[in-house]
Amino acid sequence: MSTTTTTTTTETPSEILIPSLPNDVALQCLARVPRQYHPVLAAVSKPVRSLLSSPEFFAARSALNCAEHLLYFRIGILDFRPARWFTLYRRPNPNSAAGNFTMAPVPGNPNDCLQLYKHAVVGPKIYLLSDEIGHKNTAKVWIFDCRFHTWERGPNIPTCQKFGLRTVVLDAKIYVFGSLTVKGSWADVFDTVAGRWEALPSPELTVYDKLVLGCGVKGGKVCVWVVEGVELRFDPGTKTWEVNSLALPGFEQICEVNGVLCCCNGDIRTLKGFDERVGLWKEINLVNGGFPNDFLVLQTLNVGGRLVIVGLGRMGVWCAEFEVKQDRDNGDFSGEVLWSDMVYLMHKSFLYRLSLFNTCMPVSL
Repeated sequence: MSTTTTTTTTETPSEILIPSLPNDVALQCLARVPRQYHPVLAAVSKPVRSLLSSPEFFAARSALNCAEHLLYFRIGILDFRPARWFTLYRRPNPNSAAGNFTMAPVPGNPNDCLQLYKHAVVGPKIYLLSDEIGHKNTAKVWIFDCRFHTWERGPNIPTCQKFGLRTVVLDAKIYVFGSLTVKGSWADVFDTVAGRWEALPSPELTVYDKLVLGCGVKGGKVCVWVVEGVELRFDPGTKTWEVNSLALPGFEQICEVNGVLCCCNGDIRTLKGFDERVGLWKEINLVNGGFPNDFLVLQTLNVGGRLVIVGLGRMGVWCAEFEVKQDRDNGDFSGEVLWSDMVYLMHKSFLYRLSLFNTCMPVSL
């Protein structure tokens, strides 16, 4: 039986939302309002505030194709537990003093919420997959519903021999891989609709125990990138593996954006895209740059078809969004910086203590 922790109670609004308009019409209007203005809407009236956290509201936004990607941050310092959760919002009226963005704290964590974990996002839910082996060699799973701020225990990972998990999502299924290729129980898949785990067959390799650099989705297949230039592709339809050669640059931060593999190391000035036509990694020429000189990359993400990079600047956590394009003629890449800003200010004495618990998760709401 699952355990649910609820931090926000939602009720279907029964009072008038907008005078002179039927509630169903008012719902259609309010569902189109960008999320950055929702704090303003919440202050209008109690019925509107109740609507903003109701199942009907999220269903209407989804049906109208008005859902937006929000970035959820889990920021922790090794000496201070538990880690804190935040949502990044664009300010309705940005100014130079306050900045363009604000971090809103997310209320409530389960008492035993995971400290060492990897995450996966499916729809409006964040799945936390434990890197800590527990009872009977299994590991815990927690599920956070970002719509209603509720936590729920999910089925444990059945065969946890995977410290340093790698995760990727395809067709509402979460694929979980260990940090090293092994023969036998190496990968599991969680069907979020059926709510159950299934073991995947391991690929036939000549050598095992190789470090996994990352994983992603490309062409409807799950790709796993391994050191020494190996790409493993899993076809969910046939449940078969394909082993290919791929010249890897040696960077752990690999992300697929609009069919293009992008990668970077700790130095933001080394950002590359893979040109499949010639089989080479090419540097992405940045336009409208705006990074700190000492920017250290922590994570790369595909957020709605754009490349988002999260890292540390001199004073805190920075975030930037790129539009990556490839020239059809010569295959060269360009990356327009759409925005770049510090999103979380920290005292400089804390920066060196930031651990791998810092994670950014894009959620569609």
